[in-house]
Amino acid sequence: MDWHRLRRPSLSRPDTLAIDIERLILTGSLRPGDRVPAERELAEALGVSRGSVREALRDLASRGLVARRPGSGTVVLDPTASRFGELLASGLDADRIELLQVMEVRACVEPPVAARAALRATPANVAQLAGLVDEMTRDPTPAGFADLDRTFHRAIAQYTHNPLLVRLLDRVHEITEASRDESLVSAARRRSSIEEHREILRAIERHDPEGASAATAAHIDSVLRRITANAGDADPVPSGS
Repeated sequence: MDWHRLRRPSLSRPDTLAIDIERLILTGSLRPGDRVPAERELAEALGVSRGSVREALRDLASRGLVARRPGSGTVVLDPTASRFGELLASGLDADRIELLQVMEVRACVEPPVAARAALRATPANVAQLAGLVDEMTRDPTPAGFADLDRTFHRAIAQYTHNPLLVRLLDRVHEITEASRDESLVSAARRRSSIEEHREILRAIERHDPEGASAATAAHIDSVLRRITANAGDADPVPSGS
C-alpha cells in the first residue's frame, strides 16, 4: 500500500480557501489582531470570486478564528482566548517543570483530545491534517519538520472546539521546546514520526475516537522512549514529537 497517498475529501473552493487561511493562523503567519485583506482585494489576489472569499471567511468566523466587523474588516482572533486561558497558562511555570513531567501531561491529555477531534473533525479539518502529513514527507529542513509537527498537534486540539484544551497544549509544547534540538533529527526518527502521525490521521479520518486515542498514546510513548534513551547522554529531545 502506498501510504504517501492519503485519501483527500472533495472540497469546495470556499472550503479550500478556509483551509489555506486557517493554516496561516495555525502556524502563526497570521497572528491575533492581524487584519485579513478586504474581500475584493483577497479575491483578486487569489483569482477567485468574492462569493468564495465571503463563504470562507464566514466559515472561519463561525469557528472563532476571525471576526468580521462592519467598518473595520476581518480581524484574526486568538482561538485559545477564554476568561480562564491566562490563569491556566500562568499556572505552568517552565522553570519548575521537568521534561518527563511535561511528557506525562501530554500522555494524559493528548489521547482524549485526539479522540474528541475524531468525533468532531470535518472533511476540511481532515484535509488540513492530511496536508501537514504530506508536507512532512517532502524532506523539509529539521526546523521546518518541527514546525509541521507542532502545527499538526495544535490543529488536532483546535478541532475539539475547546479553546482551553488548545491553550493547555500550547503551553505544554512551549515548555517542551526548551529541550528540543532540531539538529538531532535522524532520517529513521523522521520516518517513524511520519508514520505515527499517519496513524493518528487515519483514525481521525475514520471518526474513530478509540483509534485516535490509541494512536496518539503510542506516538507519545515513542517520543518518551527516545527521551529516556537520550537521558544517559544528556542529549536534548529529538524533534518530531
